[in-house]
Parts: sequence; structure tokens; C-alpha cells
Amino acid sequence: MMEQFKKTVVGFADTLTIFKNFLTKRQEEKQSFKVEDLARDFLGPEFTEGLHNAAQDIKILSTLIDKINVPNDKIISMAKSTPFILADRALKKYFKGAVTSVIASKIALGRINLTTLKKAFQLGGYDSVKMLLAENINNKPRVTKNEKTIKAIVDRLGEREKKIKILF
Repeated sequence: MMEQFKKTVVGFADTLTIFKNFLTKRQEEKQSFKVEDLARDFLGPEFTEGLHNAAQDIKILSTLIDKINVPNDKIISMAKSTPFILADRALKKYFKGAVTSVIASKIALGRINLTTLKKAFQLGGYDSVKMLLAENINNKPRVTKNEKTIKAIVDRLGEREKKIKILF
């Protein structure tokens, strides 16, 4: 079922991020970005009827995108692929309580998945994981150079590895 979904849905774009990016004055004035408020302000009060119904919300968001004149290439550039979102969710779940969700997302943004991290850990423990996470890309670490964060990641990988060995 997931494979069919990935063939059909290539990615997701967060409309909140898009609206904040294109409605900078609204953000500066600390106005609401709730769908209801955006619909009322840009489309008229009649567009607020039937909100909080998924199908209606999608229609309203699509109409808002058109009204604000967000170019398709901007939506595409701000979108995240389905595989990225799945990897991001898996990493956040795996590392919950060990590192922040921001670090888990940075790992996914660095195009590192759980399998790659586990292989690095199995091949060389702390040093291999550190090399992977701290790899210099455009004069910045791929994910982080923070020793405490790397240790927390390695510790979690080690905990899970021990549990697997105990099962077998």
C-alpha cells in the first residue's frame, strides 16, 4: 500500500511555510495564519463556511495559493519528497528522547537514513558515526559536530543494537 502511495504522491508542501514566506507583511504585523483567517481576509467571509472538512480545506488552500499568486516552482522548491518525510518520521521516532526532533530532521536533510547510520555504527562505532555526521559540506557539518549530540546518537544506536542481539 505504501509503495502505491509513493507512486501517487510525490511530495508535500507545507502551506503555512508558503504563506509565511509570501505574506511577509502579515507575519511582521503578527497576524493570524489560520486557514479561516486567511480565507476571510483574502477570499471573503463566504469562504469560511465548511472549513475544518478536509476536502473543503484543500479547496480553500488551493484558492488561497492562486489568489496570493504563488508560482508553481516556488511550491515545488518548498516541498518535501515522500521518501524524505518517511525517513524524517522514522528518525524522529527512533531517536525520540535521545536527541531533539530538529537534529533528527537535520539527519534526514543530510540524506542519511537509519540504515546508513546503523551501518556506520556497526563498521566503526562512534568514530564512523561522527565522521558521517560531521562531514564537511560547503564549510558546514553535514549534521553536527557537537560531541554531546553525536554521543547521544551513538548511545541510542548501541542500545538498539544490544536489544537486537538479546533477541537472537
